[in-house]
Amino acid sequence: MTGGAKWVRVGDEDSNLWATREGDWRDLGVTDYVRGFASGKWHIYTEEDAKATYRSATFDDLDGAQGYAIECEEPGSEPSYLQWTTDGFDVKPGGCVALRFMARASVPFTIDGGVTLMMTGKPWSGYGDTIDLPGEISSEWRQYTVVFRPNVEANDGRITFFLGGKLPKGGTFDFIPLDAREYEDVSLGLNTDVGNLVLTEPSPAGPSRGIMTIFEYRPEKFFATTADKTEYCGFKRWALDELKELNDFWYDKKTRRVYMISDQNPGKKFVSVEAPLRNHCCVCGGHDVVIENITFSHTGAHGISLPKPKRVTIRNCAFDWIGGGDLSNEGGTGRRVRFGNGVEYWDGLEDCVVEKCRFSRVYDVAITTQGPEKDVARNLFMRDNLTYRCEQAFEIWFDNPETVVENVVFEHNLCVDSGRDWSHIQRPNKIATPILGYRLDAKTVDITIRKNVFYDTQQFFIKCWHNRIADYHIDDNVYWIDESKPHESGDKYFCYDASHHKDPMTFEEFRAATGHDEHSRWIKPEFRRYFSDDFTLTNQDELDAGPRDVKWGLLW
Repeated sequence: MTGGAKWVRVGDEDSNLWATREGDWRDLGVTDYVRGFASGKWHIYTEEDAKATYRSATFDDLDGAQGYAIECEEPGSEPSYLQWTTDGFDVKPGGCVALRFMARASVPFTIDGGVTLMMTGKPWSGYGDTIDLPGEISSEWRQYTVVFRPNVEANDGRITFFLGGKLPKGGTFDFIPLDAREYEDVSLGLNTDVGNLVLTEPSPAGPSRGIMTIFEYRPEKFFATTADKTEYCGFKRWALDELKELNDFWYDKKTRRVYMISDQNPGKKFVSVEAPLRNHCCVCGGHDVVIENITFSHTGAHGISLPKPKRVTIRNCAFDWIGGGDLSNEGGTGRRVRFGNGVEYWDGLEDCVVEKCRFSRVYDVAITTQGPEKDVARNLFMRDNLTYRCEQAFEIWFDNPETVVENVVFEHNLCVDSGRDWSHIQRPNKIATPILGYRLDAKTVDITIRKNVFYDTQQFFIKCWHNRIADYHIDDNVYWIDESKPHESGDKYFCYDASHHKDPMTFEEFRAATGHDEHSRWIKPEFRRYFSDDFTLTNQDELDAGPRDVKWGLLW
């Protein structure tokens, strides 16, 4: 978003409210791409308390047009319990697709939400935004349009109308799919939520060679001053009227514009303005894959998303400026939750490795394994990694009581300054801790945390809400707190374990309550150049922990 021509002042000449310029669409008509868009058969899916049937139908009052007749016996209590859907078509980013259909209903109802462009199968990831909806379905035949903005390239697209609770009980819904039209995006490309604004100012010291030279923690914002620039972030707000302070910004989902408070044109004020969008850098749902020597950076979503992977190794990769996007993608009108992980394993895994990677400035957690369904998380090795200034380093949660968690190992990692970054300041649920556990209702739990170096944290070293900490194996780690920095948890900074205490615990209280960390030590890690982000340990022999590869500090 760099350059003065990309921004316009909103209001009079004294206004400090700026917005990215308005976008537009060019009608490309019925192209080869959209001829196959949603061109397959449609069908009904029901579950729980929803009951509905459908059939192919010929409508004589529309000159024999072919379509579908849906009869609703019970609409269901949740939107997902009754779905009208089609799948198996190509999608691609960069424009919009307007899908037209004819429809009528015996009892009028309204479709003002719950129409989604998504993945055909698990994990049902979203494939774009829905930017225009049909509205009220009349009792007379009318033509309607729903408009999608795809943000991925895939061949397993699916459109789902979530009609649970919307279709009237005992009513009918007649549906005739028509054609689709493609529209070219001639705007700035802000086609999905902006998770962050990365702002770069000239350094007062002027340009010079070198990388990070100083890290300065300020409560009001995060600065990372380099030899030739100063990089920090905007503050994401959820509505236009919430913009108050300099560098506050808001993404308007409807108009695809960013609004920002600035004392001058942001495109001219900053050396660069970068807008990480709510798109995963990489989605790998396969098996027997090595992802190596790649930097994943500047995304409002995840660095790597891994649905049910098997034998996937991630090695020598770097992750920076990750996350901050709108999780529910509702533009602030619904749930206001932001998200973004470095590496996310979803709904299980088998025989996977994350090693010799570097994670920095991640909104949520560097590495996580999680999911709501019955599955297996077996043989996950996270080793010889560096995480610094992320909110968390390792997280786990599973909801299904039949899930098996077996041989999940977090070892020989170096975790520096948890929660001392941009995301902690902005998030309403501050959870700064290297080790995080939410609900863990699993049949078996086997987690090992050993030989790691944990250097400072804004709140805790361990925080969990489940009652499975006894199934962990935590020992032989090194911990250290920098007492010169602020700590939000006071002197009880070591652990919050809901299963043992309602209040945070010190290190000794945690050891007494759990029996963990019997051989762990408090030793200060010495870094080669901490203020230059060179965390090579100069006293590793004394620590007897941390990354083992002698070249690990030079991998990036």
